[in-house]
Amino acid sequence: MYEYVVEMKGISKSFPGTKALDDVALQLKKGEIHALVGENGAGKSTLMNILTGQISMDIGEIFMEGKPVRFSSPKDALKKSIVLVPQELNLVPELSIAENIFLGNEILKIRLIDWKSTCKEAEKLLELLGVHVDVTQPVKKLSAAYQQLVSIARALAYSPKLLILDEPTAVLTKNEKENLFKSMRKLKENGTTMVFISHHLDEVMELTDRVTIMRDGHVVKVVNTNEITKDEMINLMAGKKVEKTKRIKRKVSDEIFFEVRNLTRKGEFEDISFHVKKGEILCVAGLVGAGRTEIFKCAFGITEKEPGGKIFIEGREVNIKSPIDAIKYGIGYVSEERRHDGITPNMSVMENMILPSYGELKKYGLIDYEKAVSITNDYIQSFRIKTPSRDTLIKNLSGGNQQKVIVARWMAKGIKMLILDEPTRGIDVNAKGEIHQLIRELADKGVAVVVISSEIEEVLALADRIMVIQRGKIGGYINDVDMTTQEDVLKVAFQ
Repeated sequence: MYEYVVEMKGISKSFPGTKALDDVALQLKKGEIHALVGENGAGKSTLMNILTGQISMDIGEIFMEGKPVRFSSPKDALKKSIVLVPQELNLVPELSIAENIFLGNEILKIRLIDWKSTCKEAEKLLELLGVHVDVTQPVKKLSAAYQQLVSIARALAYSPKLLILDEPTAVLTKNEKENLFKSMRKLKENGTTMVFISHHLDEVMELTDRVTIMRDGHVVKVVNTNEITKDEMINLMAGKKVEKTKRIKRKVSDEIFFEVRNLTRKGEFEDISFHVKKGEILCVAGLVGAGRTEIFKCAFGITEKEPGGKIFIEGREVNIKSPIDAIKYGIGYVSEERRHDGITPNMSVMENMILPSYGELKKYGLIDYEKAVSITNDYIQSFRIKTPSRDTLIKNLSGGNQQKVIVARWMAKGIKMLILDEPTRGIDVNAKGEIHQLIRELADKGVAVVVISSEIEEVLALADRIMVIQRGKIGGYINDVDMTTQEDVLKVAFQ
């Protein structure tokens, strides 16, 4: 009788200039929820990519139910009922919800797709996750949170023996998260083994049975979750004691840099008026789907429909019809979907970092290479970006390091206002503190900063002022952040 559903032994993997995994072992028991935690770049994704056949290992062995296996493609892993739900959405926007759930795993009847059964089974899978929607509508009509749940439903359609969930709660509301956890516990009762990858250690403590902690390509500890504290986990991940981000009271200028009056886009948001002062950190809170992202994308010029309302910069009315206009006025934007809207995957770290600064870097019609190298090296060092070199393709960096490059891009550009949408989503505790510090430094230099965040703890740590969006309208402002609790913010969001 085998002890582990899956066992990985002596796994090593190198990429040019870096050793991603060094003699790593992972053991997964039948019917357990096993957490895999570590900083960005610790090797979690590489290990799971090997297990699911997306990349090959250099050395090592994999056993499934006691028998040796080797996966040369994701299809090989799927045949053995190993399914990964990636952090980044990989749905086909134009296809229906039901089509996405059974894509590549179609229900057939006399060699044709049985659409009636497909829709019925899709509804059942979503019901397990507490989702009740019309499964015939295009998946692009759903919010990011619901799309994440569709991705999980797609994985469940394979009846997995091993289900790997990479940051599955990043965009979920509290209720959606509770429904997901309920479903995971049911799957566990039925014998499904799960790997839960998360930077939200409270969730790890609440949900999981055992935890494997990784640092710099090594496993540093495997322990029953009830035998370790959150602080001990953080210290093992970091290799040092990590200080929690503390709120720092800042003095803010009275000069308004950016002002919006009566911004309206029918059916999405209505009569939005706000301002951001020079050197101010305005945090935007609210429930997922309240319209926060849509409002600020529109203000940055990312909009299909012409909105109503007016925008002023330093008291002068301006017309922002596209991101090019916004950048011209000194505004930068960091998207919540970094892989889709933030990075150019097949370009290097340096090319991504200097992307909006080409104009300033041109010398006699050519890019000033020495200056570009100097800027890139400075930010790699000051942001602690883990990369083999500035010439490494950005797609080979961890999510947290990609995010650091995107923020550095706008700092290098010398912008006057920066909008950051979920800037620390999927980023480890150390990197999160560093990003918070960088945001403050930017504001201290007089840059107007907007932070859209679903993490109320982050909002309270950073904000000079809080604006709460509720169902496409401004639900209220919180000016005295020092006296504000998480409950106070939630009350405004839910009122």
